[in-house]
Amino acid sequence: MLKRNIFLPIFSMLVILGCSLGSPNQSITEKIKGLELKKLTLEELTDYILREKFDTIVPLVMRERGIDMWMHIVRTNDLDPLGHVFGSDEGIFVFTDRGQGRIERAFFGYETEKVQRSKAYDLVMKPDMKIPLEEFPSHRLFLMHFYRAGGREWPGGEKTELDFRFKGLDEFVAERDPQKIAVNYLEEVGSAVLYEIPRLRPDGISHTDYNLLVKKLGDKYAKRLVSSEYLVVDYLARPVLSEFEMYTRIRSEIHKKNQKALNAIVIGQTKVREVGEEVSAVDKNGKRRRRDYVIQGGELLILNDGYQSGGFLDPEWKYGNYHEVVDTYAYVLQKGETEPPAHIKRLWSETLKVRKIIEDNVKLGRTAGETYELLKEEYKKAGMIHLDVQKFDNDLDPGRIKLSLDMHAAGAGIYAPRIGPLGPNWQRDMKLPLYHHFYLEFFLNVPMPEWGERETITLRFHDGALVTENGLEYFFPPPSTLILVH
Repeated sequence: MLKRNIFLPIFSMLVILGCSLGSPNQSITEKIKGLELKKLTLEELTDYILREKFDTIVPLVMRERGIDMWMHIVRTNDLDPLGHVFGSDEGIFVFTDRGQGRIERAFFGYETEKVQRSKAYDLVMKPDMKIPLEEFPSHRLFLMHFYRAGGREWPGGEKTELDFRFKGLDEFVAERDPQKIAVNYLEEVGSAVLYEIPRLRPDGISHTDYNLLVKKLGDKYAKRLVSSEYLVVDYLARPVLSEFEMYTRIRSEIHKKNQKALNAIVIGQTKVREVGEEVSAVDKNGKRRRRDYVIQGGELLILNDGYQSGGFLDPEWKYGNYHEVVDTYAYVLQKGETEPPAHIKRLWSETLKVRKIIEDNVKLGRTAGETYELLKEEYKKAGMIHLDVQKFDNDLDPGRIKLSLDMHAAGAGIYAPRIGPLGPNWQRDMKLPLYHHFYLEFFLNVPMPEWGERETITLRFHDGALVTENGLEYFFPPPSTLILVH
């Protein structure tokens, strides 16, 4: 049985969190600078993040939920919300609270290179499979590559891969004797029907794996299995400071790319598609223009770049499971203009007004649902109409501004507090934790009578923000002014 000194883990966590969080009065950017992460390569930063989350978040969520052992099983080629985050896309990740302040981290699996490189694990164990290869390939190979690597076909026999999947795990668990073992299958937490992408579901264990695990552990420990669904949610919902260095890098890169594209525009010559993949133009009469349209003065340009968390993994995306999206707005000056016309400035002023209401009302301690209801009330006071759908009817009170919010979590997944109408209710029931990282996402529909009767424009904003002791903060400045294209 695991015996704990209850005060030691609490004291240790306070020390760890105190060291990592810094002074409550410091801004998030000051705290990041204090960690001196700029010098780290992308690979080094990824490993640093993993170690920091294991040191701070894993013990926190396990002890809050009363879990002695957290076992996360990722099958090969399965899209799992924690596989890449934990350092491998296959294997068994086991975290054990042995009552000594620090959580023990162990990995069972074939793909050990990245896991060992991270220096985040205490134990790394490969299954003892007698395969006739001088060196087992670091990834699954086509048959011809298998032969070239020195392999030969195995003689027939009764053994299959299933016989080795949980080899040694029974002895490992028995030695630690956990009272409560959390495993990644679902009981209560699920995504909205036909809405969220399946890879985000913390349900990576198959029926076959579960039966094999139960058989391997035996009745004594099989009876102690519980769902780890809330551990997964808690882990993803609580970022550490070093993750914001990653997000800052992503946003900075996208910002520079967009700025370079805007600086290269030659008015009257450059086509919309030459500015970027996800770019649209609104002409001075309010008409959306296609990608082959030549950019003219007096137009609004909307640039969207990056990857939103919740999308499928893209092997070309060098940041792995860390995602950010940036929306950039620019106005193309006409000959003789030094600033946008009054109706464009009014449009931009309304977007800043909407953002300011969010900045003033997103606080620690409230649930996502309470925050959402409060924001709707504030927009009503400001004379705006809030809608629970991201679609606007121009016939609905045409003289008033309409908006819709969907401020879901960012980063490695969306299973975290959600300030908005979409997704299941349990996301709105969650309190906003310290450093809750979310997209300050809203859709704004503004009347534009200068373009004609009942004409409007819809803009979307998608800024990365977080909740700190000081309220809402940004790790990268959101757009505060329209970029001007000369």
